[in-house]
Amino acid sequence: MTTGERTGEGTDWEPTHEIVSTGDLADEVAADTRLVAVACELGDRAFLTMATDDVGDRSPHTQRILDGRLDRVDDDADRDRVDDGADLDRADATFGGPTWRATLPDEADALVRALTVADPEADGPLGEAHWRRWDVQRVAVHRDGRPVYRSVPHHSRFELDAAELPAFTDRARERLADLPCAVVPTGPVATWGDDGEVNHRAIRFETGSGVSLEHVRRVAVDRDRRELVVDWEPVGERVEREPSRVLRGVLRAFAWAVDRLGGSADPPRRLSFADGDEFRRAVAGIETARERVGYDFEVVEM
Repeated sequence: MTTGERTGEGTDWEPTHEIVSTGDLADEVAADTRLVAVACELGDRAFLTMATDDVGDRSPHTQRILDGRLDRVDDDADRDRVDDGADLDRADATFGGPTWRATLPDEADALVRALTVADPEADGPLGEAHWRRWDVQRVAVHRDGRPVYRSVPHHSRFELDAAELPAFTDRARERLADLPCAVVPTGPVATWGDDGEVNHRAIRFETGSGVSLEHVRRVAVDRDRRELVVDWEPVGERVEREPSRVLRGVLRAFAWAVDRLGGSADPPRRLSFADGDEFRRAVAGIETARERVGYDFEVVEM
């Protein structure tokens, strides 16, 4: 291993596709592991950044693989050693952990096994996804010095660049076929005036506020008035569906604080459009996002 190596120097991260999940945390990390395996078939190097030096108490088999099969990038290397040009939150100190490198294809199996959750590790407040979501900070698979896949599990960000690898998206979809996860193009599906947009994750309103499509229950379309009425699940109902008692308590406190500060919004939210073309784009965009990702909300005519 060469010390001081820059593993992401001179690269720009412009993903063409992202993975959107309608499942739980375990589904997300399972999708990530499978996509790393697919990307390793296409790449020549991979980099795994962890939150700490030792995860032996949470995943002994992962620590054994890190110690025995993968090369650790020198701690004195550039602090941006896996900075692949992505829009990272520089204030997020969790990106400062140790990094291991895998040479592909020889060490692909070791990397995938290191990321795989073993059955005895299924305990904890977040179930089997706990250590895999929080201790694995970032995975980046490179080809010819440029990233083709990158994931940040604790931000639910799983992205790939298929600009020069058109078969990548097809193979990714095949590997995720039995999971509630969709491979979709990045960016907005439709936009309208005053910065309104719908993407595969959310509807953004004119004021800059918005709502996650995961929490939408119904979109009512009034074509005569050019209006959309978006009915979404209140925060309180979402909190009570959280399976973890610990997280449920935290979310209850957060929801109470937001309500006390006047930051909550009561559904439904009515959107009016002066322009007929923008209205039709918004309706089509919502229907497209629903179909691609597999959301179960209704789109009804008023």
